[in-house]
Parts: sequence; structure tokens; C-alpha cells
Amino acid sequence: MMTKIQRSKLIVVPLLLLALLVSACGKDNNASSGGASASPESGAAPSAASAESASPSPAQKPVTLEFSTNASGGTLEAFKEIVAGFNDSHPGITVELAELGKDFNTLMTARMANNDMPDLFSTAGWSVRRFGEYLLPLGDRAWASEVADSVKPVVTDAGGKLLALPMDIDVSGMIYSRTILQQLGLPVPETWEQFLAACEAIKKAGYTPIAVAGKEQSDIAGMLSRVSLSLLVQSGSGHKSAFEQGSFDWKEFGAVTDFVLNLKAQGYFNADYLTADKATIYSEFAKNNVAFAFQSNQTIAEIKKLNPDADVSMMRIPVGDGSAKPFLISGERDSVGVWKDTKHPEQALAFIDYLAQPDNVRKIAEAYSLPAGLNGVEVDLGTLQGVFDQYQDAPVSNHFDRQYLPNGMFTTLGNVGSGLLAGTMDAAQVIAAMSEDYTRLSNAK
Repeated sequence: MMTKIQRSKLIVVPLLLLALLVSACGKDNNASSGGASASPESGAAPSAASAESASPSPAQKPVTLEFSTNASGGTLEAFKEIVAGFNDSHPGITVELAELGKDFNTLMTARMANNDMPDLFSTAGWSVRRFGEYLLPLGDRAWASEVADSVKPVVTDAGGKLLALPMDIDVSGMIYSRTILQQLGLPVPETWEQFLAACEAIKKAGYTPIAVAGKEQSDIAGMLSRVSLSLLVQSGSGHKSAFEQGSFDWKEFGAVTDFVLNLKAQGYFNADYLTADKATIYSEFAKNNVAFAFQSNQTIAEIKKLNPDADVSMMRIPVGDGSAKPFLISGERDSVGVWKDTKHPEQALAFIDYLAQPDNVRKIAEAYSLPAGLNGVEVDLGTLQGVFDQYQDAPVSNHFDRQYLPNGMFTTLGNVGSGLLAGTMDAAQVIAAMSEDYTRLSNAK
């Protein structure tokens, strides 16, 4: 029979063991609250305090944003400068600029198909028609009310949603050397008849009438786009409604191929028109060797980097006859949007708002010698300011491919134009290729 002392020992031992167990558990809990997380094997979930200590809040996590652009030349350099400034002034957010260049359309098409878009991207003139369904509406931003009236319709969808920040307004025509025209006593051409007469006089004087950077298909596409706008839409040919209704007879595109082949046959292009790049063209203009180019205003800025005294300017695109007026191209150029499904909308919108600051809008607009896309931003357009003032009442048109062709046909224009100039495609083959791609791309998503 147990004595009282024996019974008390039996009670004390379990109590001591229990006390040791509780003490050990307390040490584990203290370690966990000090930052150690429970191992997956333990099956124990950390406390709320432990979870907050182990994982910073979303606002504290560093965020990387992808910004894809097709910008080049001075515009690309301006974007790089702006991105660097944003990264320096926004700790915890890093914008990585992806320079897609000539591969922009191909790469963005693939990403659209996979619904895997960059957080931010240049819309390259297609804010509504191509990228609209992927863009976050921006109408609530503080700068939205300052979007210039002339570009607002291009970046606003049918429902009135503002889809992109327009950094500048694409107002351009053709580039010409005032030095050569003045030296030869030639007026700035307003019709193609006057243009051809000027080219002949310029050729006889020993200058190159027209510079083409055939190494870059985009330059050839730009030439065909301007000629097509003039001959098929603006010159009273009656094809504008057919394009709008999708009933254009592509045999009529022969007017464009005939015109371009005539320029080639007359020897009006630079001798290296198939291999020259844009840098070569800039150099030739800077040396006062070339009179005309089917290029945009950025060419002027690039020429003046080489020769600040070069007297080059913008002219309206000529028309086929006196029944129409020479015109300019106007629309969206450097615009940036936010992917509606970005995982970091707050940070992406912070970058868009930073882009919209007047100094940053000015940098992009001046890089391409264009008016700003936001009201109240003063842009130094140099000698072009007088040209814009002079032509403020000129008829305007959107780019041929953006207004009248399905997405992707700017590439087609470059392909067929290169083939036409190289002699690997005749007019009939060009017309057939344009017709086939028009049908194929119109039926594509």
C-alpha cells in the first residue's frame, strides 16, 4: 500500500513533465514570432504576426514593369531618358524598356494571341482598332482633360473611353530641301505633275531628286502609303468610299505601281535605293545632295544633328490634279497604354502619369519635331513652327494602312514595294499580293 509520500511523487512527476512541455512550446512560439516560419512538414500555420513579419506587404515588394515600344532614333533615346528618371525617383518600381524596333508588330501579335501583354506598351497608331480590347481606360487620370482635340478621336473608342496617352500628334507630309528648290527657282510642288517636272530639273542639275532607304522596308512602305493616299483617296478618284465599304477593286492599285515604276524608270531615285539605310539618307540631305523623301518629320531632326544649317522642311503631299488640295497626314504617333490585365495597375498608372508630365511630353514631341499631344505643353519646333502655322488649314488624312487597311498590311506594303523596286515582282504580282493579304487579314481576328 502506497504511503502519502509515494502518492505525492507520482503527482509531482507528471506536473513537472507538463511544465517542461509548456516551456518548450513557449520557446518555439517565441522563435516563430521572431521571424522563423513553420516548416511545411510540421503542418502548423504561422500566426498573423509571424506572417506579416516574414512577408512584406504588397506595397513594400519591389515591382518590375515591362514597357515595350517600337520607338527608334531620337524618340527611343528620349524614352530611355524618361524611364531612367522614373526609376531614379520611384524606389521599389523598375520600368524595363523593351526595344522591339521592326519586330514590334510580329512580337505584339504573338503576345496578343496568348493574352500575355507587356504592362505598358506603345500603341503605334493602333490604340483603338488593334489594341483597344487590351487597354485600361485612362479617362480618370488628371491629365486626361488636356488631350488635344485633334488627336483625341484617334485614342478614344466608340464608347468614349480614352485608351492611351498621346505624347505627340503625327502631322507630316514629305521632306524636301529648300536649298535645292530655291537654288533652281522651283516652287514647292502641289500636284504630281509639278513634282515630276521638279524631279527632272533636279536630276539635270546633278542632284538626286528622291531618296529611298530601301534597306529598311518601312521606308518603302511609307512611300507607297503616301502615294496610295494621294492617288486612291485624296485626288478625287472616287475610291475612298470603296475602301470604307471594303469593296475596293485592287486592280485600281495599278495607279500606284505605275507611278512608282515611272519614278524608277526616270532615274529619280538615289543609285543605292535598294541598299541605303535611313542614316545614309540623313547624311545625303545634310550635304544638300537630295531634294525629296517620302519620310516623316523625324528625318528633319536627324538631318540637323549632322548639319544644323541644313535648310530642310516639310511639304504637303501632292495630289493628282487641281480638283483636290495637297494634304498632310495627321493622327496618332507616340502613344502609350496600360494592359488592362497587368498585375501592377497602380505602379503602371504611376508611370503613365509620369510620362504625362509636361517636360516628358515635350521630350518625345521634340524628338520627332511634332506638336505635343497634351494641351499646354510648349514644343520647340524650330523652323517647322512656321510650316505648321502655314498649313494649319490643310486637308488631313490618317495613314493609309491605319485608316483603310486591316492590321498587318503596312508590312505587306513594304514587301511588295521592295519586290517592285528590285524587279522581283511585277505590277500584276503586287496587285495580287495586296488583294490576297487584304482578304486574309480582314478575316483574321
